[in-house]
Amino acid sequence: MENQTTVEYTLLILAMISVLLPILGGRFNVPVLMVFGRWLRWLLFAAVFAFFLWYFELSFRPTWVHFITGLTLWFTIETGYNWIAIKALSHSELPLFPDFELNEDGDEWPADKKFIELREWLRSENFKRLSAMKAELFEGTYLRASVYESADQLTRIQILFLPKRKDGATACYSITTQGKDDRRLVTDNLFLPYGGYYPSGWEMSRKPLIGSLRRLLKLHHKRVIKSTLTPVSFEDEPLEELNDQQRILERLNLETGFLVPRAQQEEEGKITYEGRYRLWKEMWMLAYLGKSIA
Repeated sequence: MENQTTVEYTLLILAMISVLLPILGGRFNVPVLMVFGRWLRWLLFAAVFAFFLWYFELSFRPTWVHFITGLTLWFTIETGYNWIAIKALSHSELPLFPDFELNEDGDEWPADKKFIELREWLRSENFKRLSAMKAELFEGTYLRASVYESADQLTRIQILFLPKRKDGATACYSITTQGKDDRRLVTDNLFLPYGGYYPSGWEMSRKPLIGSLRRLLKLHHKRVIKSTLTPVSFEDEPLEELNDQQRILERLNLETGFLVPRAQQEEEGKITYEGRYRLWKEMWMLAYLGKSIA
């Protein structure tokens, strides 16, 4: 009886920790806590499943067998949920490569202390604000972007403000250095699954576990130094450049078979079965390993 009570309290404490970790990770911008939270949630489900079978005497197999069965059951449930979500995305009106327009509404930066401090830090590092843009995802729901450029005009930082389910936004950063012969070096911390392909001349590095722009910029500078890329100044305006990138990516993913041809999208959805598999794989890698397949 004493052992049973100990197990129950342990499971309760682990459940509380699994809830707190994602909350703390989002509040203090520490994505690794969210990854730990997901692993803990998975292990907790398997432990509760094994305890349930033992407590109600529904099975007399070894506890480790019940635990592994619980792990497998969670994997199956979450895989099914992810596939349903991917299918819904494929058949939804949500644009996968949305068109951006200039944002003249004055709501570029959310009224949040940490974002105000970030803007001040960019100014202190001599980054110049170039443009504010937005793209409509759903009616009344916008993806906002703010672009800054370094004093030597060799580095651009794109800050994406992703709307939350509730009020507010979360920020992701994409840092780009352009080179000769259509080469570019990109370092970002986007945590949303992409799953598609990039042009061969784009050197991509996705670091969703780095929540700090300062650390991400430091990493980007190291990559530029180690790379054979010869940096050149940006010539296009941010809006033109961003929309050109969107069209390049859309065309490439049509050609590589990630996207369904436009004429068939209404019937089959936007994403091919191969593309859905890649997207599913990236969802798992981002959620449990903090890595992208890019």
